Amino acid sequence: MTRAVLTAAVLAIAATGCAADPPSAAVGIVVDACDPGTDIGSGAFVAPGIVLTAAHTLRGAQAIEVVRGDERTAATIVGFDPDLDLAYLRVDPRAVLPIEVGSEHVERGDAGTAWVYRDGEIVGLPVTIVRRVRINTEDIYVEGETSRSGFELRADIRSGDSGGAVVVDGKVVGVVWARSRTGPDRAYAIDPDRGGARIDRQLATGDLGDVDVTRCH
Repeated sequence: MTRAVLTAAVLAIAATGCAADPPSAAVGIVVDACDPGTDIGSGAFVAPGIVLTAAHTLRGAQAIEVVRGDERTAATIVGFDPDLDLAYLRVDPRAVLPIEVGSEHVERGDAGTAWVYRDGEIVGLPVTIVRRVRINTEDIYVEGETSRSGFELRADIRSGDSGGAVVVDGKVVGVVWARSRTGPDRAYAIDPDRGGARIDRQLATGDLGDVDVTRCH
């Protein structure tokens, strides 16, 4: 599915461009991982039945559930990019209004909201776009260097918020990646509009290629 096709599949949210409070598209993700215990992440529906999140929250998943309120739905990985740390999940379609992906309108200083899953509920965190950045880091398995388009944010991001949708003017402009180690209110998000070609292709073809989603390390 190309970016144009994916965008065409998405129903625009309110004409004012303001996200609901909270948007029904924002979800929690509960993962039975390789190590004993459960990992928690966040995500958002960006097309009917398709949830966008961070790949590292799904690493080595044995089972995945998407959580909306009291409802938990089994999900499968249909897009996975360990270099850019982006992923798509497929769940049975629900009556959910997806949030369109698009970041061309974003400017320094724009205010938005990061929708994350905390303590069993969706929470909206105030976010300010500090600047566009190239995030030079390692892939999710810490095997090689990679570079990601993204944003530096001023936001109170915590462990477990990874994958949360950063929404500005009604569009998903970023996927929460990590908080900074040097500043309490500094965090980073990956720009899926500028880095989603691989997972879009996987979603369109149904072929993950050489990606092994069961791999832990």
